[in-house]
Amino acid sequence: MALKNATRSATLALLLSAALPAAAQEPAITMTCGGIGLEESLPMRQAQQGHALTVLFATESGGYVADVRTRIDSPMSGAVAEHERCGPVAQVDVTRAGHYRIHAELDGVVREEVLELSPQGGHRIVLRWPE
Repeated sequence: MALKNATRSATLALLLSAALPAAAQEPAITMTCGGIGLEESLPMRQAQQGHALTVLFATESGGYVADVRTRIDSPMSGAVAEHERCGPVAQVDVTRAGHYRIHAELDGVVREEVLELSPQGGHRIVLRWPE
């Protein structure tokens, strides 16, 4: 009897998860990193209005940097996107509006921001590090 109930519960859970809309099953945060060279960075910067957030990683004098350890998370939902070697451009997409935290580290120096983002919000920030 217990095995039959467990089988019914598992079947019901599987059916319910299959019935959820695709947006409910996908990650709440995605991050694309790149932008090395003009042929890669220009299209990414031009497409920033189609993303919740575009992050530029730079030095204090304005030069671009790469290999930034980057994490975007939603404290409310627990969703996370991470990249070990991001930059000089990151594009972030979210499925829900809310507060998101960006934590970026380069050579032991951390930059952290909390932002209110929405899907296709077109938000842009520049994170800067010393030379």
